[in-house]
Amino acid sequence: MNLDVNTLLALMLANVFAMAVAVPVVMGWRVSAAARHVLASAVAQALAWGSFLLALPVHDQLFSTLWVALLGASFVLMWHALRGWLGPRPGRPLLLAVAVLTPLGYGFGFEHYAFRVGWSNLGLGLLMLMVCLACAWPAPHASRRWRGLIVVCLGSLALITFTRGVLGAFFTELYPTLRTPHPVNVIGAVLNHIALTLTTIGLLVGWHEEAERRLRIQANTDALTGLLNRRAWRERAADALATARRDGEPVAVLMLDIDHFKRINDLGGHEMGDRALQLIARTLRGCLRRSDLVCRYGGEEFCVLLARTSDEAARDVDKRLRSALRAGGELGPGMALGFSSGLAVLCADDADLDAVLRRADKALYEAKSAGRGRLIRAQDRAVAAGHAALAVPT
Repeated sequence: MNLDVNTLLALMLANVFAMAVAVPVVMGWRVSAAARHVLASAVAQALAWGSFLLALPVHDQLFSTLWVALLGASFVLMWHALRGWLGPRPGRPLLLAVAVLTPLGYGFGFEHYAFRVGWSNLGLGLLMLMVCLACAWPAPHASRRWRGLIVVCLGSLALITFTRGVLGAFFTELYPTLRTPHPVNVIGAVLNHIALTLTTIGLLVGWHEEAERRLRIQANTDALTGLLNRRAWRERAADALATARRDGEPVAVLMLDIDHFKRINDLGGHEMGDRALQLIARTLRGCLRRSDLVCRYGGEEFCVLLARTSDEAARDVDKRLRSALRAGGELGPGMALGFSSGLAVLCADDADLDAVLRRADKALYEAKSAGRGRLIRAQDRAVAAGHAALAVPT
């Protein structure tokens, strides 16, 4: 069976335009920045091959240069989509430099056929490899399957592209144009069809994975403060407590309650109350370690599990929180923000997480009953020294 290169190229054009229409329809426009890069990449691919179609009948140099530039842009956009999904990727300066220099060299060297073919295919092949590197670079939270699919597809295309560049630059008589029925062109045209389809599938799977990850985060996060919600915190805290008990490590639970929160809402409205909750959340994030677990436990109450933390160290954490909160300023004129806290350290009598929480909650109640703005340790009625009250003035 003879495969006509021009027919294959025409079919590929149809395929590219179909993908450029289908991808936005499937994904929609109200998506993440990474997904929008995928949409833009599909559009750039379609415009690139549209420029290729117009090159011979309209203006070869202009539209061929535009074709190379848009192809390069599509790979840059694909790379940025991967960075959005997978985290920081190496080689961005090189990626941008190649994407700019490839069409510039092609356009200015257009009259020198061997140079322009070798230069453009080298640049486009490098861009494909940069996308492959972005996929292959470690990303523990992302599946290897769709990333591997993209690596195989674009890696194969890069190999064909480099081969085309070598033929055009050094064996010009054997490879006069992209439309020539050369075996490399036939293989490249067929591979383009397959790679385009499979790469698009890979990117759609990546987008679906991102959507699932966002849903998981939303399910575990308090929308107002960005902290863990109560359910997610309890699940993780129970595991951390079991690990600490097994390893014989100390664990402390600190329960915090904003002082005079109702008065804050009455004086400043719910917006002021929300600001108070967010300020406490920012203070907690800024003072705690990555190994500590913090959540909005409910209403104006927060809960912190301090891993590998003794009673004395937990008291120091409480002091740091109060100092940081004072340094953060007031909610409004004459409206200082403070909290009461109850501390419980894991002991042999605690059967489970609920037992520790009950003791911490009881200590918190005692702290509020004793005048607020202080820390009380469970089973210890001594008020921690040096803790100045930070109550909202009456």
